[in-house]
Amino acid sequence: MPYKVVHNFEICDGCEECVKACAQNHFGLSNCNIFKVGDKFYYFSCMHCKKPQCGAVCPVGAISIKDGVVTFNMELCVGCRNCVEACPWGVPKFNFNTGTINKCDLCYDRIIKGEMPFCVSACPNKALELKKIEPKPKPKPKPQAKPQAKPKEGSS
Repeated sequence: MPYKVVHNFEICDGCEECVKACAQNHFGLSNCNIFKVGDKFYYFSCMHCKKPQCGAVCPVGAISIKDGVVTFNMELCVGCRNCVEACPWGVPKFNFNTGTINKCDLCYDRIIKGEMPFCVSACPNKALELKKIEPKPKPKPKPQAKPQAKPKEGSS
């Protein structure tokens, strides 16, 4: 089942504890950011696209989709940076500490164990929440009206 991090900008004070916790647990490079717009703060991380361009260009399959989450396998990554160039959101970043990229995978290894992503658990104001996204039911096709049979010519 797909997941997403929901951010409540009304209670976020821009402390960046989420960014710090992410960086501490991902080899010194955070996979999320906080941006100030006017007097509000906004959280940004991977969009977890249904058809991720970053995964499509990875020559070794280090980026894949699991349960609707675009995941990253550092052990497979060769550091080519194709994903960095392909992502329209600029999410994957090259990590000079590891020689590979980093990208948000919602701390997938944690959520499958019932734990929260590092960013969510670090937020002192509870401005971040992990939510399961229920798939929308597919609409049932409308029954089509049966075509009326045309009377044969010459019959009455």
